[in-house]
Amino acid sequence: MADILTYDSAYLAKERKRVKDDVSYARYKVGSSWYQADIQSAEILSDGRVEVTFTIDHTVSGNITVTGIELYDRNGIRIASRPVSITRAAATEGIKYVCRLSLFQVVPNTTGTGKYDAL
Repeated sequence: MADILTYDSAYLAKERKRVKDDVSYARYKVGSSWYQADIQSAEILSDGRVEVTFTIDHTVSGNITVTGIELYDRNGIRIASRPVSITRAAATEGIKYVCRLSLFQVVPNTTGTGKYDAL
């Protein structure tokens, strides 16, 4: 691994802060429609993950299934997304959703399988 240039830990910390500060809003999908949600909090956890919290509110009435989650930056560019399956019975309360993002460095593993190992 001597030929691999690695990121400095201070640089990775700066990038985590940039991601935390740049998260602007979330979206969630119900049926074929997407709904926007405000970010309630964004912080860097002690293990270096960026944690972002928002509420899937009661905008959509009745029994619902949320099938997608997305986070966007201040320029409207999608930061991250994932399929989910969250069901909610008809209610007037929201669902608190927590996203945890990891920024870390990887290198090709030594077995030659095309997979990666974290540094």
